[in-house]
Amino acid sequence: MFHLTTLRSSAAAASQAVRLLSPATARPLVSCVSSIFSEHQNCLLGPQTSTQITVRNATKKAGGSSNNGRDSAGRRLGIKVWPGRMTNAGSIIVRQRGKKFLCGENVGMGNDHTLFALAAGGGEMGKRGKN
Repeated sequence: MFHLTTLRSSAAAASQAVRLLSPATARPLVSCVSSIFSEHQNCLLGPQTSTQITVRNATKKAGGSSNNGRDSAGRRLGIKVWPGRMTNAGSIIVRQRGKKFLCGENVGMGNDHTLFALAAGGGEMGKRGKN
């Protein structure tokens, strides 16, 4: 048996391998083997083509992504009209989340717990005792 490396080289290499046989039988065998290899070399080994692979490198560094690039605006909560100041009806007195301040006389509370004046006048604030 021949290896593929001896088949690939040429018919001359095949004839050298056949010379190991007796001289009387070698000559017809060499001509037969060389004609087979020359005709069917592409069938046995496949077409011999060279392919070139090109690699393209990045020209800019890949930038990482950040998860922190956002912020919300402030809610502007707190006391808007301090005690002793005059207010008009409907003026916002306190903007708050939850019921930190409770409403008293002539003061209403909105859906978002905003305290507003029901009548014009001056306001006062005081502490209530716990229940």
